[in-house]
Amino acid sequence: MINSMNKTKMKTATIALLLILAMTSASMLLPSSNAHTPAWEVPTYAYLSVAPNPIGIGQTAFVNFWLNFPPPTAAGAYGDRWKDLKVTVTKPDGTTKILGPYKSDAVGGAWATYAPEQVGNYTFVFSFPGQVIKGENPNPVFGTSNAAAVNDTYLASTSVPVVLTVQQEQIVSPPENPLPTGYWQRPVESVNSEWYKISGNWLGLAASTFAVTGMYNASGNFNPYTTAPNTAHIVWTKQMAFGGLIGGEFGGSQTSNYYSTSQYEPKFAPIIMNGILYYVQWPGSFTHPAGWVAVDIRTGQTLWTKTNTTDILRCGQTLNYISPNQYGGLAYLWSIPISATGFGFFGSLNYTMWDALTGNKILTVVGGVPMTLTEGADGSLIGYFINATGTRRLVMWNSTEAILYPSGHITENWMWRPALNSEVNFSRGIMWERPIATNISGVPISPGLAISKIASDVVLMLNPPTTITGSSYWQPGWQIEAAYSAKDGRLLWGPLNRTELPWTRIYMGPAGWGVYTEYDGETMRWNGYSLTTGEQLWGPTEPDSNAWSYYGCQFVPAYGNLYTWDFGGHVKAYNMQTGEKLWSWNTGSSGYQTPYGVWTLWTFTVGSVADGKLFVPEGHMYSPPLFHGAKQWAIDTTTGEPVWSIMSFDVTSGPAIADGYMVTLNAYDNRIYCYGKGQTLTTVSAPQTAAVSGHAVTITGSITDQSSGAKGSPAISDESMTPWMEYLYMQQPKPEDATGVQVKLTATDADGDSQDIGTATSDTSGNYGIMWTPPAAGLYKITAMFSGTESYFGSDATTYIGVETAPSTSPVPTPTPTPPTPPSTTVAPTLSPSQPEGPGGGENTAIYVGIAAVAIIAVVAAAALVLRRRK
Repeated sequence: MINSMNKTKMKTATIALLLILAMTSASMLLPSSNAHTPAWEVPTYAYLSVAPNPIGIGQTAFVNFWLNFPPPTAAGAYGDRWKDLKVTVTKPDGTTKILGPYKSDAVGGAWATYAPEQVGNYTFVFSFPGQVIKGENPNPVFGTSNAAAVNDTYLASTSVPVVLTVQQEQIVSPPENPLPTGYWQRPVESVNSEWYKISGNWLGLAASTFAVTGMYNASGNFNPYTTAPNTAHIVWTKQMAFGGLIGGEFGGSQTSNYYSTSQYEPKFAPIIMNGILYYVQWPGSFTHPAGWVAVDIRTGQTLWTKTNTTDILRCGQTLNYISPNQYGGLAYLWSIPISATGFGFFGSLNYTMWDALTGNKILTVVGGVPMTLTEGADGSLIGYFINATGTRRLVMWNSTEAILYPSGHITENWMWRPALNSEVNFSRGIMWERPIATNISGVPISPGLAISKIASDVVLMLNPPTTITGSSYWQPGWQIEAAYSAKDGRLLWGPLNRTELPWTRIYMGPAGWGVYTEYDGETMRWNGYSLTTGEQLWGPTEPDSNAWSYYGCQFVPAYGNLYTWDFGGHVKAYNMQTGEKLWSWNTGSSGYQTPYGVWTLWTFTVGSVADGKLFVPEGHMYSPPLFHGAKQWAIDTTTGEPVWSIMSFDVTSGPAIADGYMVTLNAYDNRIYCYGKGQTLTTVSAPQTAAVSGHAVTITGSITDQSSGAKGSPAISDESMTPWMEYLYMQQPKPEDATGVQVKLTATDADGDSQDIGTATSDTSGNYGIMWTPPAAGLYKITAMFSGTESYFGSDATTYIGVETAPSTSPVPTPTPTPPTPPSTTVAPTLSPSQPEGPGGGENTAIYVGIAAVAIIAVVAAAALVLRRRK
């Protein structure tokens, strides 16, 4: 059975084998105008590889085959190719299967896959039938390469048979390195294949509000390839412009702050690639950028700056270029002139490509036009625009096609070598142009159809709202809509005249999963339509709003749902396929803090979704007032419940999320804030003098935040994180009820046996302590383990403590009582002071000893008599 496989991956299996052949054949690729006379007959040699060998039944085998000669006229994408290449497979039961015919690549090889269905030996043989060189597919500029080979015959050949052993047991692939649970950095090792799920970039392909970049892609701000912060822990901040209270003679009202709400002038439109945040610095007016900044997203360290004041960043690009001689990705930044960013700009503009690592200029694409940019499968920038000159046409443009001209964007281009400081004509990148409808039922469409959304390989087009009473927002009761293929430009449906509620504003909502949406601004209701047919699928929805919701809503598509919020403080989720409302939440009453009575969600601010959380900021663009108490919210996309919030006022830029970090601008102080998990440092210490077994000792240590923004500050619990971050970074009062984190301590003796010492909770200075009574003498390793929280990565530390045996003490003997001496009738002789003692006490001593002995015997006899009487 033949299995299909990604052609790009299989080609790489032959590259190493054919590289030498490709180099040695270089002389054959030189142009020549004279054919050989007589024509040559060249013998060939056929080669075949089948791997892995042995293999398990049902597993895929890679079959690579090639000739010793590349086709002599082949040069990149042009020239002849070997044809009718076949592989004959003989199964263990004697039956055969022919793989092919195949056509070779430029270096003379081809590939196939095969999944054996029987246990036993399979035999593979590759055969080449021979071929006369025709000079096919000549280069349109240079003609046929090595034209002298035309009419030469390359003779047939057959490979040595290859026997594939198929067994019942499966060949086990090396295990994948699991996703990290601790701190990780860029670059991610290429062998960690599964890490693609958490290492998505933020290319900023679509424009954030009034900016030219910032949104994840043309569909909205949904990054499905990253984790996202689960608490308000701040990793670092960086000043974007002067911000906060001016002070002094300007007083303390809600209008005495530095310019921060940036009406129609977004200050922050980020790009994130390979762990680097790129943005344009706007310290003052939007007409005067100060240059570009590249920052390490994990540390906040500035990597480089460019004092480029004439161009602003348009987007990022990661081109994954695959060819016979080149394999892998390259990262670029693209810019456009600041002069091309004004309202209603439709003129010619240049796109400049820069190296993302260094910020150095590479080349400029000249004569371009404004486009809706998307990302191609290989990372090429794909642009769609309307060519209104002559017959109105939908145009698809490809950045790689333009730079590779004239050979084009084809995998057979061997090398990616953009010419340094070159100028590339924009028109070279045009892939196709297709006429679009200019009338409906014979009535001209005026104004003409324009691109609205690109999603699900569909370009949705409509005519802009008709101007009524001096405004371009309200429509007269209809709207022309049509859809074209994003792949080849063919018409999918329409144009049709969609009936709308007259004199209302119609906003085009998100598109995706085969559905596009519309929002009626006056009734505040949603409708859903099929991208493939234009048919209405659901709606209108029931409004969940207040009067302030009239001033618009914003949205982002993610997980097959529509997430939307409005100026009235309402956040809702709808199923894109059915229109079912999944949940609704609102920010609540603001009391006297805002003139609206609600915490407004500014609808020109683009929210973002990642890792099951919707990040949406409170605020509004216009100043005054810069009201107090606004928050950045993180809302669970499944339940609609808040995950966390923190004081923040954002007005023009949506948060960018990549590598587990979220960056956004806070208008309260005009600083960029980076949220995410922080690294920690755990310490532990014990008495250095020997302890005594059976006696308690005190073990102490600390657990501190190692994030660059507040390195060395105490680690704080998730529950206390928001007020603690506001205290550390935003000059708010220190929370008196904040709590620390838990550290688990264990002791391991010399035999490797461990015992639990207990769990200590650090205080708001970062310190902890615990008492422990060593059970026995010996040397103990003390381990302090902080397992991490939603705010911090874990860390640990060890120390040692020696324990001695308690000193032994001799028991104190109990004294024997001396019996009392009974009265005696004998008067003891009195020694004369002048009478000397003899040795050892002399005779006098013996007399006294004898008297004492008689007395003791008398006492014992008396005691015995008493005992007899008691009986």
